[in-house]
Amino acid sequence: MNRSKFRTIAMAAFTAAAIIIAPATIAAQTSIRALANVHAWTKDLNDIPYLQKIAATAGMKVEWEQVRSGWDEKKSVVLASGDLPDVFLSGLTDQDIILNADNFVDLAPLVDKYAPNIKRMFKEMPDTKRISIFPDGKLYSLPAVRPFRPDSFNVMLINQKWLTKLGLKTPTTLDELYKVLVAFHDKDPNGNGKQDEIAMDWWGGAGGASGSRGFFSVYSLLGAYGLVDDFSGDLVTVKNGKVVFLFAQPEYAELVRFLSKCWAAGLINQEVFTQDYSSMMAKAQKPDATTVGVTFGWTATDRMGKWADDYAVLAPLSGKAGVKPLWPTNVARVKMGTNLFAMTKSNKHPVETIKWIDQFYSEENSIQGYYGSIPDFVKSTDNGKKFEIVPAPDGNQDRQMWTNALVDNAPLYSSSALEAKTTVPPSVTRRLKEDSVYKKFQPDAKSIYPIVKFSSSEIDEMALAKTDVYKYVDQKFAEWILKGTVDSEWSYYLDQLKRMGLPTMERLYQKAYDNYYK
Repeated sequence: MNRSKFRTIAMAAFTAAAIIIAPATIAAQTSIRALANVHAWTKDLNDIPYLQKIAATAGMKVEWEQVRSGWDEKKSVVLASGDLPDVFLSGLTDQDIILNADNFVDLAPLVDKYAPNIKRMFKEMPDTKRISIFPDGKLYSLPAVRPFRPDSFNVMLINQKWLTKLGLKTPTTLDELYKVLVAFHDKDPNGNGKQDEIAMDWWGGAGGASGSRGFFSVYSLLGAYGLVDDFSGDLVTVKNGKVVFLFAQPEYAELVRFLSKCWAAGLINQEVFTQDYSSMMAKAQKPDATTVGVTFGWTATDRMGKWADDYAVLAPLSGKAGVKPLWPTNVARVKMGTNLFAMTKSNKHPVETIKWIDQFYSEENSIQGYYGSIPDFVKSTDNGKKFEIVPAPDGNQDRQMWTNALVDNAPLYSSSALEAKTTVPPSVTRRLKEDSVYKKFQPDAKSIYPIVKFSSSEIDEMALAKTDVYKYVDQKFAEWILKGTVDSEWSYYLDQLKRMGLPTMERLYQKAYDNYYK
């Protein structure tokens, strides 16, 4: 999702605890070209005040090229063309940088000399630097630390109003969930006289790059069998120090078997594998009646819109006797982002540029980078020592943020000290409260695959295998749910994964995991 920038100096009292603000505005402007991956909701970056103030303070003229759709295609063309922008803002992957490393600037010397805010982040949170260093030891990109984040990307939501109307108890097992879904499907819980209820829905990945492996996925139900996703899209986890891929585990087959049973009974949205994200959201937010029983999302407000209060967060369900249910959690991946900024060797003004981007990491600009500009969306009080997030008038804080700031696409640093001096609206605390349901269901930290970087040679070695494996996994996941053939095809499926190169992936992911914990 998307991007921002801002701020001047001039407060003698704004010292130690606050943060360092860049020097006063320079008369002559330095011009740079920036290619930015921007969320569809985000307004023109030239019209976002804090970005303009950052540029003015740094004496920079930023020529924004803003990409709101088709980012992967655009990025690939640009990287292959040799006609590179001066900077990339969000949207690059480790692989993009590693395979084009000769085109990117090692930022470490520049950060050390000219970027006090970034240095402060690296000192206070060493993991931010750890996840940013590439296998050759260089710092080609900068991370972000986001404010007021939960521990998981995902919550499971159930229509509490429907449960109450039908006299049903909240399910605690997959078997109980199945019975509830049947009732949702058959008994007209929304009371409109139509059988328009969708008992269960999720984003099956149409229009995205990860199939059902993306965020807000039904794969979260693997926790019912004691396994959890790492939110990387790779479906990787760790069992007793051994790296395994979820899609090759017997528990995965059990989940597919359950979902196929639900599909056969008409309990899953019939368009789950063909609808894009917007269509999925629209089905749940129809103006006249609620239509979705159980689903997955970032928050109840974001997922269900005006019907959010009808829903409750559903705790992890048990799928197997004697197995403690878990919920997918990855604090590092949820709170921290990588590759939010990279500078190319086309840039003729590296010092000025690093001073410009360093301002994004000040306290004042970090809070604006996530929630929007002062004073309309953030109030600054106590001479800039405290901040208050302005509640969205319609209650949709996510839309207000994504319209007026870069949010997850912003380079920023939200420290614990910054969070302590920031007051947030109920919608933000609601998300943290929703997440608290899962606290006692979190996996052991070492069972969560960490954020790692692979070398160029390792990427090359895995490239064909990963392409073939994930294409096959996504295909069979949908096919098995629709046709119910997982049991008859499981052995052949595992053999095919081996032939496609899964053992190579397991070996290299294990190596990276072991190196991370050395």
